[in-house]
Amino acid sequence: MSFRPHLLAAAIMAMATPALALDGFPHADVNCTVTTVFDAPPQRAVTLSNNATEIMLALGLEGQMAGTSYMGNLEISPEYADAYGAIPVLSPLIATTEQLIEVEADWVYAGYPDGFAERWHTRDQLHDLGIKTRLATEGCNLGRFEFPDLWHEIRDVAAIFGVPDRAEALIEGLQARLDAVDAALQGAEPVHVFIYNGGDAPPRAALGNTMLNSIVARAGGQNIFGDIENRYGTVSWEDIVDRNPDHIVVFYSLTEAGQLVADPRADIAQARIDLLGTFPAVADVTAVLESRFHPISSVTGQPGPSSVRAVEDLARLLHPDRFAQ
Repeated sequence: MSFRPHLLAAAIMAMATPALALDGFPHADVNCTVTTVFDAPPQRAVTLSNNATEIMLALGLEGQMAGTSYMGNLEISPEYADAYGAIPVLSPLIATTEQLIEVEADWVYAGYPDGFAERWHTRDQLHDLGIKTRLATEGCNLGRFEFPDLWHEIRDVAAIFGVPDRAEALIEGLQARLDAVDAALQGAEPVHVFIYNGGDAPPRAALGNTMLNSIVARAGGQNIFGDIENRYGTVSWEDIVDRNPDHIVVFYSLTEAGQLVADPRADIAQARIDLLGTFPAVADVTAVLESRFHPISSVTGQPGPSSVRAVEDLARLLHPDRFAQ
């Protein structure tokens, strides 16, 4: 066989190319007390919540996704619809262990703690199967969660995939939109907001350590239960009356009592609005008297790139005079 220098050169380049592609690896992801080492970016990622899905799509990582789940009958944000439509939806609820194995998932990303609940699969159980994991940090956060923390989450995910420049470009654009809202609201007096999360005996609220609390604050509001250092919890109708919110944000997801609903906005959000509008205990609350109810779904209310859209939309509702055409 004759010696062919060009084939040797091609072989050397083929061997060298992976090394060039692996800049930033191995990478140690320190997340919610769990450290995971990546020798290369995941190639068969699966998301277990809508906000995790949107972070992946916002970073342009749809080509490395084997599936999504837990969207139910909510809709992905319009700017990600095309990319989302090309990815298999494994389940309207949380993808099961069997489904993850079937698509050969190598990394699973959950936006909420229930993505790794024992009734589905714990992180340890998935690790034992050779599947790496991440939980969005609001889910294990013990303190306030604000937009800089979301930027950190985006950077961490980008680092796992070796695309830090994409994170910086995304964050720059999102921050510019927040800055525009800040400028419009400069000097505006915050209005009092109750973030209602359903229930009546007792009612549930989003408290001070949630992304929703930060969304309300950046939109020119003050969460009436923002002083409570927790994520979600129950409150009393008496406290709601005493704190007398000017507006009520009605937070909703894709399930009610653990069951999927056909139309979350109508079947959950509107049902909650109807309850508040007819409930005698809060009949004299300003927000109820003025019918100031503002539905926010988990697509924009949980930490993800669409949380900025939630700020923009809510700011216009809380301070319409600052956004008059």
